[in-house]
Amino acid sequence: MYKRMILCFGLPVLIALILPAPESAAQSILTPGTGISGALFPLREMDMHLHAGMERQEDLSRWIDRMVEDGRRAIVLLDHLELYRRTPEELAAWNEKNHFPGRYRGGPEGHRALMNDFRQAAEARRDVLLFSGWEISETELDETLEAAPMRMAEVIGWHISPRNGRKAPDGQDLLRRVRQIREAQNRFPVPMIVFHPFSMRLENLSRTASAAGRDPKTLSVSECRFFQPGEQEELAQLLRGSSIYIEMSLDHDRYWDYPAMREALIADIRPLAEKGVSFTIATDHHSVAAAARPFHPERYCLPCGVTAENSNTLIRELLAARARKALQTAPAAAPPIFP
Repeated sequence: MYKRMILCFGLPVLIALILPAPESAAQSILTPGTGISGALFPLREMDMHLHAGMERQEDLSRWIDRMVEDGRRAIVLLDHLELYRRTPEELAAWNEKNHFPGRYRGGPEGHRALMNDFRQAAEARRDVLLFSGWEISETELDETLEAAPMRMAEVIGWHISPRNGRKAPDGQDLLRRVRQIREAQNRFPVPMIVFHPFSMRLENLSRTASAAGRDPKTLSVSECRFFQPGEQEELAQLLRGSSIYIEMSLDHDRYWDYPAMREALIADIRPLAEKGVSFTIATDHHSVAAAARPFHPERYCLPCGVTAENSNTLIRELLAARARKALQTAPAAAPPIFP
């Protein structure tokens, strides 16, 4: 049995699953309403960050089909909001350079067209749950937010940048951004996700090391660590019980086989899970080529304490919001009558 598990998940994951959990795990906070496993989406069935707008290379229906064929059953469709601020000339040049089909215009017309496509797909599909959102740069939290398109979204994700060539993101940066997201959420009351904070630090460190002629595999655990003492508890206090989620994206898989990076990820993320933080699972796919990458989030999620129990909450919240809105716009459905 163990040989088969090693082949499927790798030795580090097997060791993390077999060894006794740290003492702090005994005090971990259980997510309410997760006791029925059949009511939860397994990790691999969720993708809360799928690009499906201007960069999309094929028809939306075919793009969704591709994800469903690979096992997805709940998806957040989104696009980068800043792309829609380009002039028609800039968009035309960008589409030509990147061989994009030019499906959407910029500005409000493009916002409406994209969101209408997402909503129509959500209504038409019966094989997958579809939600609509935007990905917005973290730097816009320092500026005046673009309200109109943000109010069209069911969920908003904040892009944490690797800041390549500058100081890598760390715990203090994340704490500041989460506080800003909490403020933004007062104006835009929808669930929000912090996109790929941990993998972006590792990307920065890896590129910096390579540029200096150093093998990224020689980075130490202490260099890779995201948090300093006390920061995880502070972050957990901000996030616990909130509608703000931390993303576990496929990018973590790039660094999982580097021992120091893997150890740092577990040390940074697992205590958050044990303190009651909720997560989302995502591919962050932009293209057909990217979608060919194997997607096995259990490989890096489970050792970090990220499970179906603490990563289904966003889906439940989105479904509840959608149901409540439907109650306000349509007659209440009568309960079924059984013969």
